[in-house]
Amino acid sequence: MRKLISILLLSSFYFGFGHDIKMAMFEIYEGKSGLEMTVTVDKEDFYSALSEEFPTKIQEHEIQDLAFEYLESRVSIKVNGACTSYSIHEIEFGDLNIHLKGSLNLEVDNVQKVTISNTCMIDLFEDHDNIVKLRLNDRNRSFRMHRNRTSTEAIY
Repeated sequence: MRKLISILLLSSFYFGFGHDIKMAMFEIYEGKSGLEMTVTVDKEDFYSALSEEFPTKIQEHEIQDLAFEYLESRVSIKVNGACTSYSIHEIEFGDLNIHLKGSLNLEVDNVQKVTISNTCMIDLFEDHDNIVKLRLNDRNRSFRMHRNRTSTEAIY
């Protein structure tokens, strides 16, 4: 009898308490060709954001073009005061996520300050968070960005 109750409880926890966390990850790091960024977004949420932002373009354009245009309008990154531009080089489609990999098109010998503004999907989904991870100058730093905090600055 105890075994049956244990199995029922475990099943209810496993199947009954799943939740959808609204979150995207932005990881900036020093790569082979300068500063690079990997963006991981929920596939369903990102398609919804692109459909909302580009209702007439969504059927006729490549996802890479729309993703670039969307991220360019929602994410701004300055390194040592210089503006960067994100170029997407690779897109991987997982079952639940999309991984966008690319370059910030900026080579910096010594990162002293990173200023980030990020409004990706926060106006579309309540409680959406953008987690920004910086792996620069042999330090790992993370910032949580949301409706009430759309920009941050990291000093090195």
